[in-house]
Amino acid sequence: MKKLLKRKGFTLVELIIAMCVSTLLIAAAMAMFGPVQSIINSLHSDVNTNNVTDTISGYIYTRMSKCSTYNVGLYDATKISVDASDEAGVAKRVSAMIADIENPAIEQTYCIMIRQNTDDIYELYDLGKINSVSDYLTKAADYEKYELLDGEYYNGLNFKFSFSTTPQDAESTDKKWCRIGVIPFDENGEAVVSERAQMFKLLNMSLTNVTPSSDPDLVDYTYPDDDVIVILYRIKDYSKM
Repeated sequence: MKKLLKRKGFTLVELIIAMCVSTLLIAAAMAMFGPVQSIINSLHSDVNTNNVTDTISGYIYTRMSKCSTYNVGLYDATKISVDASDEAGVAKRVSAMIADIENPAIEQTYCIMIRQNTDDIYELYDLGKINSVSDYLTKAADYEKYELLDGEYYNGLNFKFSFSTTPQDAESTDKKWCRIGVIPFDENGEAVVSERAQMFKLLNMSLTNVTPSSDPDLVDYTYPDDDVIVILYRIKDYSKM
């Protein structure tokens, strides 16, 4: 009992030393946690960027992979809403795509736009089924209501799109393949993640007269101001044949 009563507690100096050691250990742990957290944040950002890029490329691919033919063109923004009398306008191409349809009961024309918004971010707009030139012009005049994704979804990134139409094989002149590429980049124009690409083959080309094509400038597009990518494509519903 006397031995227990003679035991002393920690001195003030010992407590101060213990607190200093604890502080140093905590500071060291925080210093190690900082880079780890930075890596975690970076990985999280990369995952989000990859998801956005995959969503964009996947959406275009899903819409076009079942088409009978298509035309991907690069247009000045002023040519989006002009009527079909303007040879350089989208409506002129819409007119040709619709006029070429042999049986309107089983084949329809569709339109997707990729154009710059007020924050200089290129976004997707799906105008859906186009029944006539006037129908296209009505939708094009109010294209913003057809925006697919809210601007915040893009996380401040921009995207470069590439399109190319290629022959079925080296010995064929028939263009039966379409390659779609999407690359996200930051405000400095630096690529954030590698290109996401999709490629599909057009089937039953003998049933259509319009040859699938994409503007040669869209193979490696660098986005001049006020340019719009317009994707026109047709789908056949064979269940109605």
